[in-house]
Amino acid sequence: MKKMEMTSKNKIFEIIDNFKNCSVLVIGDIILDEYIWGKANRLSPEAPVPVLEVSKYTYTLGGAANVANNIKTLGGKVVIAGALGQDPQADQLKTILEKNNIDSSCLVNDPERPTTVKSRLLAHNRQQLVRFDRESKTPISPKTEEILFKKIEKQILETDLVLISDYAKGVLTDSLLKKIIDFAKKINKPLLVDPKGLDFTKYSGATLITPNRLEAETATKSPQGTLPKVLAEKLREQLDINYALITLGEDGALFCDGKNIKTMPSIASEVYDVTGAGDSLISAVSLAMIASGGNLEIAVEIGNYAAGVAVRKIGTTAVTTDELKHIIEINLMEKTITV
Repeated sequence: MKKMEMTSKNKIFEIIDNFKNCSVLVIGDIILDEYIWGKANRLSPEAPVPVLEVSKYTYTLGGAANVANNIKTLGGKVVIAGALGQDPQADQLKTILEKNNIDSSCLVNDPERPTTVKSRLLAHNRQQLVRFDRESKTPISPKTEEILFKKIEKQILETDLVLISDYAKGVLTDSLLKKIIDFAKKINKPLLVDPKGLDFTKYSGATLITPNRLEAETATKSPQGTLPKVLAEKLREQLDINYALITLGEDGALFCDGKNIKTMPSIASEVYDVTGAGDSLISAVSLAMIASGGNLEIAVEIGNYAAGVAVRKIGTTAVTTDELKHIIEINLMEKTITV
């Protein structure tokens, strides 16, 4: 096992500049993130809890929609596919998607389920007091699945890469995943997965999977503390996938392509919020994979930089090309000085 070698700044920037020529279809669970901001200077007389004096509400794209937003802010072309409810929250999500120039033509409204909303109460601009979720994890109906797959099948033909963003909210049923993966393989389109759940066999046949260490241990039924390289090899063997990328938090990440196992250190020196870091990572990996002509090693390196940007921000957020280039420039300069 060895550390991943540094790619030159010019080479990386050339790939990033090529993001504008790349198209990605993001499929998964779409979430509306609601942030309720205010001050909490006193306790409630009704219970020993703080009283939040609300000053504003903000709304951002979460789940698979945040992945799509990252692809857009990084300069790529993106289409989002998934199921929403038939409610005001769905309308709000579509409005934000439209404002962000994200193609929502592959969305399906299902009146039998609510749009997933995660609400966070924050005091004094940063401190999160509580989060509450409004959602249904019931699998989408066969009828909704059929309508959704027809849209997806048509769009896969017109896109460079398929990205599965699973948040276990019921959209990505085992049968839908199998149809998507089988079709992508049939027409030789790369398919990347940000997984969720206890059983990863539903992702069998994907090109790349990006679990964190705990997810990889659980999915491979490995004891806690199993070496990441062992987990990566197990994932590749058990799922018949080409590549495994395991994120290791402050310890960075590990990438396995079947022949080599390489590690990458964590990029961020200041971590404010890990929310959405995985979304930023897989978004950048997807675009860089296309833009580099399939060089996964460089793509993973660029994805690691994108995650380094994301953790320096508060809340669900998207990474821009300027931010990505900036952190790369600083990081490569520091390494050069150290050497």
